[in-house]
Amino acid sequence: MEREALRTAYEALRREAPQLYLREAAQRLGVSEMTLLPIAHGEAAIPLRPEFPALFQRLPQLGPLMGLSRNEWAVIETTGPYPAPTFEDSVGLLTSPIIDLRLYLKHWAYAYAVNSFGKDGRPLYSFQFFTPWGEAIHKVYLRQPEYLPAWQAIVEEFRQPNGSLPPPTSPPPSDFPASEARIDREAFLDEWARLQDTHEFHGFLRRHRLSRLQAMRLAEGRFAWALPPSTVKALLHWARQSHTPIMFFVGNAGIHHIFTGSIRTLSEARGWINVLDEVFTLHLNPTGLAAVYLVEKPSTEGPIYSVELFGPKGEEILWIFGARKPGQLPPSAWVEYAKSLIQQAAYPSS
Repeated sequence: MEREALRTAYEALRREAPQLYLREAAQRLGVSEMTLLPIAHGEAAIPLRPEFPALFQRLPQLGPLMGLSRNEWAVIETTGPYPAPTFEDSVGLLTSPIIDLRLYLKHWAYAYAVNSFGKDGRPLYSFQFFTPWGEAIHKVYLRQPEYLPAWQAIVEEFRQPNGSLPPPTSPPPSDFPASEARIDREAFLDEWARLQDTHEFHGFLRRHRLSRLQAMRLAEGRFAWALPPSTVKALLHWARQSHTPIMFFVGNAGIHHIFTGSIRTLSEARGWINVLDEVFTLHLNPTGLAAVYLVEKPSTEGPIYSVELFGPKGEEILWIFGARKPGQLPPSAWVEYAKSLIQQAAYPSS
């Protein structure tokens, strides 16, 4: 769609549905969110040089920030000071008690600084990052106005000299085969049983050229157990009531955004399940849950259990683990709860 035609279509859509988020408007118009960003915000959307490691090195200068990452069905937000990042090859790591991010920079292409307004009319200052195909990866929002001069200084330092960016590309095709039938299931599961660390799991899947959901289907009954989507809501209520610390992983092509801690406030609105705590929020649309699995992965400390959620295209939505650090086991309450889910899956009530 040509720029002026897109502007006209967007303005008409805004008159019809003024409360739409930019992502929703872009989906309705058949364009990427990044394509629509400068249309929606004009000169207040400032293209930046895509020097991501250097830019993230500046974020600790901005005080407490709210970081937001999402996919189609889940949104995670954590608020706190951004720690200094470390980078190895194309992977960045930010780790603090609140801000815990894994950045996969091979899928990062664009950066914008955006001066916008929230639904309450207050100004919002953010950095927003996008894939080569224009999908939002991560957004960072200024929380305290006294840091605005520092935000503006970073914008000027990284501003694109010519003020323009190349157009986004098409999304890449999936790396994975259409079927896991070619896999020797017993050999695959024997190799799974020999894993010693959960961090080995990604490489294990890559060696076999399998998606995570394909692996779950192959392992069903031995290391993975299918659960009804209603399990997720029940799990969140259990975590709130038991005060058991949990690890939540929400990801997309360019990031895994993690929060570790107990949850206090649960609510439902417009069909979404929401955790609404002071430094952590999670929004989950249960209509996107096409598959839910309880998963067991071996480790040198003992079995590690997770509940993993997948969308209608097999995409990864959310992983939930018991809170743990390397070399430690998760809380015993989480282990017992996970084992109860295995029992429910193996012997469902009639």
